Amino acid sequence: MIPNPQGQLWSQELGFYLGIYDRQLRLFTENGSLIPLPEEAAEERADEAEQRADEAEQRAALLAAKLRELGIDPEHIS
Repeated sequence: MIPNPQGQLWSQELGFYLGIYDRQLRLFTENGSLIPLPEEAAEERADEAEQRADEAEQRAALLAAKLRELGIDPEHIS
């Protein structure tokens, strides 16, 4: 087996490159992207969900402010 320029070895069976990242054996895609570990993927999803929630709160605050400008109390909309 001949390593690619990054020193990674292609695994035909796995369909990924094997390489070292942060002193651990890891999988990489054909274009060199690191395949996240399950806990890394879960953390990334949690971070993305938190960001979406923050953005939704900001939009809600802006809409509530606009309603107040129009004389509407956003807490009493039915």
